[in-house]
Parts: sequence; C-alpha cells; structure tokens
Amino acid sequence: MILRVIPHVGGILRGEAATDSGARARTSGEELTLADDQAVVAAALTKLKSQDAGFDLAATTRGVVRAREVVDLARQAGDASAAREVMSDGLWRVFVLLLAERTAHGVRRHGTSVVDGAEVVAVSRDQLAEQLRIRLSCQGERCEVAGVVLRGQYGQQRWDEDWIIRRSADATTPANGGVLSGRCPQCGAALRIEADGSCAYCRALVLADGRDWVVWSIEEAPW
Repeated sequence: MILRVIPHVGGILRGEAATDSGARARTSGEELTLADDQAVVAAALTKLKSQDAGFDLAATTRGVVRAREVVDLARQAGDASAAREVMSDGLWRVFVLLLAERTAHGVRRHGTSVVDGAEVVAVSRDQLAEQLRIRLSCQGERCEVAGVVLRGQYGQQRWDEDWIIRRSADATTPANGGVLSGRCPQCGAALRIEADGSCAYCRALVLADGRDWVVWSIEEAPW
C-alpha cells in the first residue's frame, strides 16, 4: 500500500536488482532463481578444483560472507564507496545510483543480520568467465524506512540471498586469498581500491579485468 502512495520510491526499491533474474523476482513475486541440481553443482565444483588447485570452497564462502558485511555497512551508512572493494564495475555503478536515489528521498535501510548457512546453488562457465551463485541463509531484521516503513518490517526474520561472484575463466585463486579476503590478488597488500578499480599500491586493475572473484550480482528473496 505504501509503495502505491510513494510510487517513485517504490520504483527505486523494486528496481534494485542488477540482473534480469533479480528483476523478475521483484516484479513477478517469484522467489529466488531456482537452484540447479546438486549433483550437477558438485560435478562443476570438482571440475573447477581440478583447474584451480588453490580453490577452497569454504574460504570462498567466507569471503562472500565478508563481502556481504562490507556491502551492508555501505547500505546502512548510505555511502557506496565502502562497497567498491568487492563489487564489479557494473554492479558498483548501479549501487552508487541506488544509494544516491535513496538519500535524495530520505530512504534508509535499518536492521542488522547474520548469515547462518551458505550453499552453492549454481555454477556456470564459458570461454570468457566462470561464476558461482552462493545462497546465504540470513536472519535478523531488515526494513526500508522513509518516515514510515516502505518494505520489510522491524523484528526478527529469516530470508535467503543469492550472491553471484564472477571471474575470468582462466583466473586462479591468489595465494593470499584475493579480493573477497580483503587482499590485492596481484601484490597481496591490504585491499585499497581507486576509483578506476585499481590497487592503490601496485596499480593492477583488480576489479575490472577478471583476475579474481568479485561480486557480480546480489538478489534478495522478495520482501
């Protein structure tokens, strides 16, 4: 009802997703994109490991959870720059615009949450890139507020989020853990990203050339 009363803000919130599948979830009332068959996922992860001996699924999942914490802090503060270190160029540009629109209309995201489960639900690869869709089980509080609650609600809730990470098809896991662990995959320094996506220390384009996993898309189960 409130989204009808404030249609422009409602449009901003419904348009938050950066992928077609996320947009469908919001416009049609569907749940998150269906998970692939787990046997297929397991086979794909085994193949990924055979091509990248340093790949560690548990460490990669921890990195995604860390990335979520970084993005959540940026949302809460209304400052997109904090999320620059984990997002692809395209997603970050969308994120900047989204937070600017929210700020302009007095919309703030309230609530804190934790991740209590994670599962790879899809793996894809082509000649150019490979990506993982990691479904996080979350619990806590989430709501969007602009004087009144626009969506979500106060109080404890449970929901799922899909975090899609992507890298070049020929990339391998850096020894230092890389972007999702807060390290430059090239020089190993603590990650500090310039506006063009390069490392502030070695100047390598760590977010733009696919040399390591970055957050490509974020989808939340409909509110």
